[in-house]
Amino acid sequence: MDRLRWWLLGSAVPAGLACAVPAVTPGTGRAADLAVAVLGVATAAVVWAAGRRRRPGARGWRLIAVAPLFPVAGYVLAAVAQPVDPVQAVVLRWLPTVPGYLLFVAGLLTLVSCRRLGGGRRAVVELALFWVACLVVVQLLVVGPGRGWPSLGVGTGLLLAAAVLVTSAAMAAALVVLGSVEERRQPMALALLGGAGLLATGRALATSAGLHDAGVVEDVSRFLVSGGLVSLGAAVLLDRGPGGAPGARPSGRTTRPTQLGQLLPHVAMVVAVVVPAAAVVGGRLPGVTDVAGSVLCVLLAVVHRWVTTRDEQSLAALLRRSEAYFRSLVNSSGDAVLILDGDLRVTWAAPGLTASLGAAAAAVTGRDLLELVHPDDVLPVGRALQPGGAAGTGTPLVLRLQAADGTWRALEANVSDLTRDADVGAVVLHCRDVTERLARERDLEQVAFTDPVTGLPNRAGWTRLVGDARAAGRRGPAEPVSAAARAAAARGAHPTCASILLVELHGLDEVREHAGRDVVSTVLVEVGRRLRATVRGDDAVARVGGGAFAVLSEGPARTVDLLADRCLAVLEQPIPTAAGVFDLGASVGVVELDAEVSVTELFARAELAVRAAGASGPGTACRYRPALSSAEERRARLRDDLPGAWTRGELSVLLQPVVSLEEHRVVGVEALLRWQHPQLGEVPPAEFVPIAERTGVIGDLQRWALHQAAVAATALAGNGPPLRLGVNISASHVAARTLVGDVAEVLRCTGLAPERLILEITEATVLADGEYVRLDVEALRLMGVHVALDDFGTGQSSLAHLTRLPIDVLKLDRSFVSRVDRDRKARALCESVVAIGRALGLDVVAEGVETPAQLATLQALGCGFAQGFLLARPMTATALAALLDTGAGVLWPGLVGSR
Repeated sequence: MDRLRWWLLGSAVPAGLACAVPAVTPGTGRAADLAVAVLGVATAAVVWAAGRRRRPGARGWRLIAVAPLFPVAGYVLAAVAQPVDPVQAVVLRWLPTVPGYLLFVAGLLTLVSCRRLGGGRRAVVELALFWVACLVVVQLLVVGPGRGWPSLGVGTGLLLAAAVLVTSAAMAAALVVLGSVEERRQPMALALLGGAGLLATGRALATSAGLHDAGVVEDVSRFLVSGGLVSLGAAVLLDRGPGGAPGARPSGRTTRPTQLGQLLPHVAMVVAVVVPAAAVVGGRLPGVTDVAGSVLCVLLAVVHRWVTTRDEQSLAALLRRSEAYFRSLVNSSGDAVLILDGDLRVTWAAPGLTASLGAAAAAVTGRDLLELVHPDDVLPVGRALQPGGAAGTGTPLVLRLQAADGTWRALEANVSDLTRDADVGAVVLHCRDVTERLARERDLEQVAFTDPVTGLPNRAGWTRLVGDARAAGRRGPAEPVSAAARAAAARGAHPTCASILLVELHGLDEVREHAGRDVVSTVLVEVGRRLRATVRGDDAVARVGGGAFAVLSEGPARTVDLLADRCLAVLEQPIPTAAGVFDLGASVGVVELDAEVSVTELFARAELAVRAAGASGPGTACRYRPALSSAEERRARLRDDLPGAWTRGELSVLLQPVVSLEEHRVVGVEALLRWQHPQLGEVPPAEFVPIAERTGVIGDLQRWALHQAAVAATALAGNGPPLRLGVNISASHVAARTLVGDVAEVLRCTGLAPERLILEITEATVLADGEYVRLDVEALRLMGVHVALDDFGTGQSSLAHLTRLPIDVLKLDRSFVSRVDRDRKARALCESVVAIGRALGLDVVAEGVETPAQLATLQALGCGFAQGFLLARPMTATALAALLDTGAGVLWPGLVGSR
């Protein structure tokens, strides 16, 4: 009974499980069996721990790790129960093993995805083929050749049959895994199959030894079982998972079956036939079961071949349809596809190339691409298609191929480098004909960068020209930016630099006013032609604004200055048109090109230079100097700081006395603004008032000044009649149509009498701003406010205007007064104005009196009033009040003294 117990236990422990527990034998046998059990438990722990980190596939490894615990449970159950009958002990150990085998088989099949199994029919046939082949081999090992199942007892036969079935199922599942996994996982599958085979062989040898009374084989079986357990532990460590290593490139063989998977069914059939035949050669006749199993394996192999053929035919048909589908897509696509080998030789060209090249497309295949492209494209195309070239960055590649009619067609190609792909191994160009698009882009570029009137480059084109010159300037004197400069360098001349000449025309407004816009266009075309004829052939001329032209010239500073003078000379010559002959003036600003300065800054410097030239007078050229930028920076600073300067206490109102030349007494004051900047110091009104007008704060500034002056005048208590207050009003304030309301509000708030207020307005303001200005002035006079004509004698002053302008006071400009004592004509003009003013009932005030001779002359001419530094400088209201108190209002040189 002890021998029977060993046979049954050897067949009961499942092949391929992580733990196999043999029968408990006396002495050393029990210790060896216990060691094998401990090794099985350790293997289960390793499989569980390592299998959890396999993604995906963790579930299959967990099932394989749990399965060995079932026979261990049977061993513990038998040890606790300690049955007297050995057959009962075997049954107790065997019954828990069956679900363990089922879990093991399920875990093996879970390691492989359904897609890898290749469909239901093939998987079922392969599993059946492997199972039957394993049944034939295992039953021969367990039962032995020449000995049939009927010779065994009923109980023993059932137990041995169960052992053979489950062991064969485990090996069959391992074979399915080996034939289905990817090539990179085949080492794992081989380890699984080896472990299952060693365990099955060990169990079979132990069972066969017990049946044939060959106990010496027991140690060999334990050795084989231990080797199988070690193989199972190694299998989980060798599993790389279905996804492979991170970042691994697909091998190109990712679909089942693999070469080994195609070979294994045939090997199984051969083994199932050869093993019984070997028994016959050994002199032992195979049993009916052996022959039936071999025949069934052959039939299953035939069925497997038939199923495989059907699947291959279906796959081939699918591939043909897919190839036809994608070929039709390529043929019907408007894009041409070129496939290049490693030497850039065209191996295939899509029919779409014919639409671009015509009959020449047929000669493309088989030729080197660099021989086909335009000669100018050989170098850039070769560089782009090199490994690591620009084409690999996703930037489209533009190349030109010659069509059948001899023209060059431009193709835009998206490059796909598939040389490392084992299935392609080529460079693919997806080409699109962009010849017409590039032509349209050139036309649009011509429109965008060309002035439509003169045909010269416009502002955008000029910016691009200057940008190219700056980029070329960075190469240094050894590489000048034009052919003339390069020739000069070759002759040994001094290195030259580029300069910008900005030409501003004067007089275009008059041409537009008298002759219309069409004539202006004719004049601009002629100006462009003259400039183009004046400069050298390599110099660039552009129209950058309404009446602004620019020249980009190379040469030393003196040569550029002479060119500026020549440009002024040709532009000052009369320009004949259909509407008559017109004379224009011009100013030129010159700035040296600096590669470290932006185009915008260069143009700003040129504008500063031409503005300085214009201030010097027409027909002047001025070269940029840093002082111009300093002045511009000062203006920008004032422009930023002026808004709100009166609220910060930086502005103040000073009062300059107006003296009666007859009474030698102060009869009025003029309010003058002063700005004490925190950083720039005192800023004169002539500098910040124009800035206030341009920035739009002149209205707020003058309302504040008018209010402050009115408050100061109200506080003055002079002897005699109250002092009059004169306030300068800018043209912008008048044009804003708020002057009447602002004056009324100031008079209401301060209590100043309207007849004490004199608003000083220039003649140009009254004449240029239309009828509504006259209406506002009349409204002010009806309120009682007096109006003075300021700076009379400048601009386009006319004595005839004095009879039409609604004024009460006439103020002679300092340009007349400064020469009245030494210029007979100036004295005569002043005498005439004073006489006319007296005749019209106007008070005449002389401004800018600075010498006693001027004062004496004006007094002799009968001028009524005067103001200037000789009499008193502008002062604060407090100082003026003290002056009035000290001299009782009398102010005359020698009596009080100048202030």
